[in-house]
Amino acid sequence: MLLEKNHRESFGRFWRDRRGNVAIIFAVAAIPMVLINGIAIDYARDAMIRGQMTAVADAAALAATTPAMFAEDTATAQAASIVMFKAQAALVQGAIVNYGSPNCSTTSPGLCVNVTDTNVTNGKVRQVSVTATISVKNFFGGLENAPTTTFAVTSTATVRTAPNINFYLLLDSSPSMELPATTAGINAMVQNAGCALACHETNFKDPELKQYPGWGATDSYTYAEKNGITLRIDNVRVAAQGLVTTANSLMDQYNASAPAGQQITYQMSAHTFSDGATKLLALNAVSDGNVAGMQSAISAIMPPLMSDNSYLANGSSYTYPTGTSTYKTVSLTANTYNNDTGTNFSNALTTVNSFMPTPGNGTNNAGDSPQGVLLIVTDGVDDVSLYKSTSCNTSQLWGFSNGYGSFTRCQQPVNTALCSTIKARGIRIAVLYTTYYPVTSNSWYNNTVAPFISQVPTNLQNCASSPQLFAQVSTDGDITAALNQLFINAVNSAPHLIQ
Repeated sequence: MLLEKNHRESFGRFWRDRRGNVAIIFAVAAIPMVLINGIAIDYARDAMIRGQMTAVADAAALAATTPAMFAEDTATAQAASIVMFKAQAALVQGAIVNYGSPNCSTTSPGLCVNVTDTNVTNGKVRQVSVTATISVKNFFGGLENAPTTTFAVTSTATVRTAPNINFYLLLDSSPSMELPATTAGINAMVQNAGCALACHETNFKDPELKQYPGWGATDSYTYAEKNGITLRIDNVRVAAQGLVTTANSLMDQYNASAPAGQQITYQMSAHTFSDGATKLLALNAVSDGNVAGMQSAISAIMPPLMSDNSYLANGSSYTYPTGTSTYKTVSLTANTYNNDTGTNFSNALTTVNSFMPTPGNGTNNAGDSPQGVLLIVTDGVDDVSLYKSTSCNTSQLWGFSNGYGSFTRCQQPVNTALCSTIKARGIRIAVLYTTYYPVTSNSWYNNTVAPFISQVPTNLQNCASSPQLFAQVSTDGDITAALNQLFINAVNSAPHLIQ
């Protein structure tokens, strides 16, 4: 009886001990909790790898549609696609690909790359399909009863013979583009001339300027050139000249694979703008024989040399508004007060829009015309003379008068309304933003430009036809590389992914 009583008391104590209950419940619940968490971790990892491998398939498909590959046969393009896939897939940790048969064998379908070319009336169409089977080892495969997860990624790219395109260059040559292209150049100009931004003048009444060597006989722009200080305007000149070579080379690559009678053509014109737009190069066919002459014409891009900080020099041209969107250009017969204004973006767009014809599809079909692309290089800040009105978007205004009337100096981000007008005509716009230099030590910059400078790149991005057709290059950046890439992006917009 005593033994039976002791058993009952022990069992009762255990039953009443809640800590024992919690331990049992936790032990039982831990198993599904671990399983659920393990499944979640593996699922998230699988999804991440799937996304990365889809991007790899996209890159592999497009590798067979580049201009260089488009000029090659399908076997060479297929090999390039496979090389791209393997190189990119090797960077994706955890992805396992069976490379047994890249020729789409049903017995080993790890990677399948198909490249086919079809001749059409106005050229050639290439279709590329990439399919890959991917395996991923699961961390918690034992608990899930699924050691690996297997899925397929696919991508298809289609490209046709490149279209005929007219390229219109609009190059900012306003005083602010006379900023030295490097930080070292900026420091040298500040130290030696007292000014680095928009201060290249022929008559040194500006108290900001120092009496550097050659004072009174050599303008500060020439001083910078003679002392090896490269300015942004110099880099823009070199970049635009190089663009002619790039266009000619790219056109030759495409034409190497185009059937006889279906050769594509590129044409290019160039304008520079400050107060008004000035033609450097009329629309001209890009060709081996024309490259040198076109580059010579573009080399004439120069910044305006002001007589001093508030005047335009005798003999220069000055564009002023005669209405809301109309302008008149006059040749000055004397130094003319203009309160430093010198960048009229709206006038420049109005000018180029007036001579750019309505674009077509760029085929060689009868009655069709080339596509149109406007390439703009600018620092994105308007500095214009307007009749006293409410058409300025900034509160920092200065009134002034000269022999042509009473004006308001207006500084603001570029107005994108005309960009929309041009794009509505079917002309694509590419924009290279040469970052406006923040002269934070200068009260004029802090009071006038700084309040709206953050809006400048946004407006220029909105002006561009797509994110791929907008680029930004800062001081010390490579303008030539950035402009070439924009051009290539515009040309390569024909290849597209079909998921």
